[in-house]
Amino acid sequence: MALFLVDRFHARKRDEQQSLIDAGHLQKKEELTLLEGEQLRPLALLSLQMFIVGGLFFLLLDLLAYHWHYHYWLATLTPTSSIRWIFLNVIGYLLILCVHELIHGAVFAFWGGQPHFGARLPLALYCGARQQLFRRNHYLAVGLAPLVFLTLLGIMVTICYPGPASYLLLAFAGNFAGAAGDVVVAQRVARLSKAVLIEDTEVGYTAWEISEQPRS
Repeated sequence: MALFLVDRFHARKRDEQQSLIDAGHLQKKEELTLLEGEQLRPLALLSLQMFIVGGLFFLLLDLLAYHWHYHYWLATLTPTSSIRWIFLNVIGYLLILCVHELIHGAVFAFWGGQPHFGARLPLALYCGARQQLFRRNHYLAVGLAPLVFLTLLGIMVTICYPGPASYLLLAFAGNFAGAAGDVVVAQRVARLSKAVLIEDTEVGYTAWEISEQPRS
């Protein structure tokens, strides 16, 4: 299976390394599968823990911001407003999962890649880049972009607009929890050499290194 090095901003180096890749100068360093076998249970547990932490963080931040803006802790809830609050939070949670993956795709495309999207129901949506290799730091940016961007956005929205933000609590917590796999991958990838090239797979990643001798 042919692999293609993606690097929009360093065309000459990319072409030189692609020639070596085409000639077989590529050795596998490590491989991680997150959405299969023994990795599923600890990943699901981490996701749950991150959901709880994220939910408590944004709930507390919203209460503090609400008190700061309006000088009392909670608005009066009626049965109708409670149902609306639950409904909009569920909708926000479902939408944020899609936005999370779209951000992955946007950063893949920023580096010059061609992302694809899919789902491994009922576990997760995913965004990948078939048969494409990314530099280590580029891949880290792809993986962490939704967590960093949407968390910072959630903090700013909550501080500035605590009333509307209360309808997005599940969304912000869901984005945090949905980054569990991204965090695990980032921790592993960050320990690798900057010279490695990362192939994204639907269940994890494979790390490759360009070698002096072609693989046999």
